[in-house]
Amino acid sequence: MNTKSKNEENIKNEKLSVKNDAVFKLLFGKKGNEEFIKDFLSNLLKMDIKEIEVDHDVALAKKIKEDKYGVLDLKAKLNGDIEVDIEIQLKDYDNMIQRATFYSTRMISSQLLKGDDYKKIKPVIVVAILNFDVFKFDEYITKSALVPEKHREYTIDTLQTYYYIELPKFRNSKIDAKNSVAGWLAFIDSEDEERIVEVMKNNEKIKRANEELELLSADKEARELAEFRESSLREMASARNYGYSLGKEEAKIDIVKSMLKENASIEFISKVTNLTKEEIEKIREE
Repeated sequence: MNTKSKNEENIKNEKLSVKNDAVFKLLFGKKGNEEFIKDFLSNLLKMDIKEIEVDHDVALAKKIKEDKYGVLDLKAKLNGDIEVDIEIQLKDYDNMIQRATFYSTRMISSQLLKGDDYKKIKPVIVVAILNFDVFKFDEYITKSALVPEKHREYTIDTLQTYYYIELPKFRNSKIDAKNSVAGWLAFIDSEDEERIVEVMKNNEKIKRANEELELLSADKEARELAEFRESSLREMASARNYGYSLGKEEAKIDIVKSMLKENASIEFISKVTNLTKEEIEKIREE
């Protein structure tokens, strides 16, 4: 076998990353794989899930290609009435709390038709699996709900609950291989193969999910979708960074113009903005 063939074989055998939201949805949203997300959620939420309905997106491939920057979340309904939205987010755009609030509000508003009684609203849960840290404390799973300022033991809003899972903190923590939530996070994180091997010994469902992932990784279309999604997210991140950089430069120009109006010296403006004297003179002439 020549070098090129060996490289192609290695790529073919390499497991896809479950942190890729397209792969996550292909795996956990596949009809017949409901037991995986059921086991994860029942342990995370500490809930007896007798019935689960997973949103099977049969047009997922088309959706990825037509709306390549769109959010790929997994939706499920638990015990006939509790709605859950699960999203994987790799990049920190400093808006995760707002996004989660928007998701939960959207799920609630979609439940009611005009004239419906508000008492018909059913609970919604947002699970955000994040490849970055949000909070300053050490716990890698944070459950959030609305509580009174002086009586935090009492929950005001039982309709909206949020779970923020910070994978960097999880990676740096010691885990109990028998803990099903930690086991699923090790599998989803895909960073430590030894951890995955260990947790598969204690959870048959994670073992089966890993086998499903290996089959998915060997599927040509699944690999193409995963690669397309990764490429799209890189493009989006690059565009955001460029826009941010451009915005900073425009703001800097405005600052220079304001300082020139106040008769600040070129030397002082250069020191404040890190612009050269030539650049400042050019702005003055515009």
